Amino acid sequence: MTLTTVVLDLGETLVDETSLWQDWADFLGVPAFTFFGVLGGLAARDQDHRRFLDAFRPGETWEDVLAAKNRAAPWAMSRADLYLDAEPCLAELKTDGWQVVVGGNQPEAFQRLVQELALPVDLVTSSGELGVAKPDRAFYDALAGKAGVTTAQCVHVGDRVDNDVVGAAAAGMTPVHLVRGPWGFLHAADPGVKHQVRSLSELPALLRTLR
Repeated sequence: MTLTTVVLDLGETLVDETSLWQDWADFLGVPAFTFFGVLGGLAARDQDHRRFLDAFRPGETWEDVLAAKNRAAPWAMSRADLYLDAEPCLAELKTDGWQVVVGGNQPEAFQRLVQELALPVDLVTSSGELGVAKPDRAFYDALAGKAGVTTAQCVHVGDRVDNDVVGAAAAGMTPVHLVRGPWGFLHAADPGVKHQVRSLSELPALLRTLR
């Protein structure tokens, strides 16, 4: 099966999430250093990152706290939140003839913010729109279907081994691990990683060899 489509994760792949997590710290009323430390501890133990609520809002549900945060501090993102290598990489992938899809575990509100950036991509989607989240195989199947291809035609690029490597491979995609963000560095030496880059500037060349 010919590889035709590159699927890129959003958080800590294209988007630097520092300001997004800072918003969470501000909303919860805790110092950024404390919040990032707890988040990093969860990442190091391969625990669900949403469990920071156990420390800062014990007894409250993720859904209730997320709804309250969105009312008080709605999702916000600008071009400045993109990693510097993001747009040049996307443009080069398009020049090389790839169909480029962006999609991760985000609500539709965040998806719309990405769409407003008018990046050089063919499709932007999200778990919010698809109704299922990574690493559920249904996420990858739904995303490929929306792009008009099979999962076997897709390369998936992301920073997390659990979501972006293991999940994508199980769904039939060819995964590429990006060493970026807390999970990216913590997962860098995982034996399940076959293809890896340390910058998106390395991605187009790697994809030419895979194709």
